[in-house]
Amino acid sequence: MDKLYLKLNVCTEIIAKGATCHTANIAWLNQFCAAFHTFATKFKSYLPELAPKNELEGNIKIHVETIFLCFTQVITCITQLERTINIESTLEAGAHLLVTRTHFLDRIDWCLRRLQASVYQLAEEAIASTPVKLEDLSFVELLDLALDKLETYSEIVPTQPQSEEEDLNSLHSDENNQLVDQVNHLIKHALAFANVALESDKKALTAIYETVLEESGIFERNFKTHNPNERKLEALSLQRALYSLETYLNEGLLHLIFTSMFDTEKTSIKRLRNILQTSESSRAVDKLISDFDINVDRIQQIGIFAIAFTQDVKTKTLIRSCLASLESLDSCIVPAFQFQITSSASNHADILEHHFREELMVFRNVIHEIIDSRALINNYLDILAESIDNAEKLHPKGYLLQVAQMGNVIFQHFQLKVNNQELIADEEGKRLHQDFIAILHECQAVLEVSVHVDLKRIVKRLKILYSILAKLRDICDKLVYERAISNNEKSITTSTKLRQHSFANPEIGHTIPNCNRTNSSNSLSHESDLISFQLTEILRIT
Repeated sequence: MDKLYLKLNVCTEIIAKGATCHTANIAWLNQFCAAFHTFATKFKSYLPELAPKNELEGNIKIHVETIFLCFTQVITCITQLERTINIESTLEAGAHLLVTRTHFLDRIDWCLRRLQASVYQLAEEAIASTPVKLEDLSFVELLDLALDKLETYSEIVPTQPQSEEEDLNSLHSDENNQLVDQVNHLIKHALAFANVALESDKKALTAIYETVLEESGIFERNFKTHNPNERKLEALSLQRALYSLETYLNEGLLHLIFTSMFDTEKTSIKRLRNILQTSESSRAVDKLISDFDINVDRIQQIGIFAIAFTQDVKTKTLIRSCLASLESLDSCIVPAFQFQITSSASNHADILEHHFREELMVFRNVIHEIIDSRALINNYLDILAESIDNAEKLHPKGYLLQVAQMGNVIFQHFQLKVNNQELIADEEGKRLHQDFIAILHECQAVLEVSVHVDLKRIVKRLKILYSILAKLRDICDKLVYERAISNNEKSITTSTKLRQHSFANPEIGHTIPNCNRTNSSNSLSHESDLISFQLTEILRIT
């Protein structure tokens, strides 16, 4: 392990040198890449010992995932530093983008320090494991723990001798306290989501939170006085409330995806930059900045729940890295756009904008690859149906155009090979996909024209869009069913039927083949393969 720390210290020293030396160039960056490659190779050899695959759980899993995040962030920053140095070479002699360099060097330095801490903690866990804190668990992990615990109370309870029943009650009392803590932490996750949820979803979410807390309180208060059969009934009530919570969150997430993806197009980073560059502070500018910040917060919550709903290590790492990049940019990108006085400041804004757009594109693709196509279509069909029913009221406000533009989210979803390869291989599916694209563009065009168009004609096109999408969803259902039959999949259990994650696609198989930064088509089957993937990224520059 000492050798591992020494290799990491070499990386830290090179970065510190680059931070103090304005002339740090590609040769210096190559030196760092070579040193980091050496460290990563050494770490890869230690990985099976520190974190055996069959024991990748608890705090060990948390530390490994943190290490993978740091690897990805270092590589991302290396790429941006290379771009910065190349741009500097085109500037007049002696000109440097010091603010840009500092931004990425500070991120690399943070990652190196976090790597050192995580490697140390991983080694400590290998010697003596410590229990995982509830605040370190995701929403899905907490939900699984709570439902598993409630399942034990829902079982048929045989008659017990009084002495055995008292011992059992004492044991269950401790477990009940754990259950209450798990439910409280679940609500914390849900409240964080509610803070950025659409106003139309907040009311329903608030009501279900109150129901969960009420059922949990009843279960806790009556635990000691009720007999096992009475506890069973109250456990079932709390169980139903938790299932409802998950369902509402799934639906809220899908609503947020349509809104945030649409808002990303509407308040694009390019438009934000142009307005901040040419306009003085005003209410309109302040609102645009506020909308941008809200959308970034929504993207963060979508990412957090996407991580919770997927089991693939590489997918989790890609999402975490995108979120880390967007979070680091969120605090500095608006000031960079506001103060483009010099050519250096303009180049700094260019690099940050390019970086933001790149990370957002990777994030969008990962989300589209893990989301369930049928759930996404169903959610949009609900939006369409409501818009058609209220067309007369909504059309003058321009809302129908927004709804039609939200259809671009479905269009983007099926642009990815992993989502369309089966669809276009089916003759009817291919035809419906083409029909969907045609009618979507037609709906948008008829709503964008400046001349007056009869509302009945608009509604007719929206109804055609609805009909085609419904048929497309049915084709997706058919393809999933046929795949299940061909794979001889067993029928799902009752508990699985109760818990269908409408956000995540259960058919993906927990792999993301097409969204990594090297365009590799091979999924990664082992944690050390992720290190190989990261090393390949480093070798692109060295």
